Amino acid sequence: MMAEKFNFKKILFACGFTLICAAINFAGAKFAAVVHIPLYLDSILTISVVALYGFVPGIVCAVLSNMAMVVFMGSSSLFTFCHLTTAILAWITFWYFDKKYPNEDRKLDAFLWAGFFAAISNAILGNIIADVVYGALTGRPQADVVAQAMFTAVPNRMFCIYISGFIQNLTDKMLSAGLSFIVFNKIKKWI
Repeated sequence: MMAEKFNFKKILFACGFTLICAAINFAGAKFAAVVHIPLYLDSILTISVVALYGFVPGIVCAVLSNMAMVVFMGSSSLFTFCHLTTAILAWITFWYFDKKYPNEDRKLDAFLWAGFFAAISNAILGNIIADVVYGALTGRPQADVVAQAMFTAVPNRMFCIYISGFIQNLTDKMLSAGLSFIVFNKIKKWI
């Protein structure tokens, strides 16, 4: 009976943590839009959800974050695929590190690799979606301004879209990886 109660609490905490992280992801995206920071900030804590609770909560966090952005910010639901790749690649990265270093706690390098792989995938997928479907505009003026500024110096639309998208995603996902590592360590100690 005691084990059932513990598992219920663990599942309840995992669900609550996932919801809170999805809300923080949405708040980050909203903050970036309001303050005009040329980053996305929509997956700030997705990597921490994957690190603590695994694949399914990470996917749930990604979908909830992006659906909130679709409903409340008018974002495109197609960009949910970018966020899903963040969760999937974080899970694969942690799986690899757990397999290669089975007796070690998760270190910062695992989080940074997860962020790096997410940055590459998000840059490729997000840029393709923005270019093919939306004529190179992401629908987030704070992010689009970087490509537009580059275009004034280098009048090559494709170059500007893909380079600015890569730089923004790399910065965004490294920030997410670092914050996720901090939150992971705090929550791990607490639970």
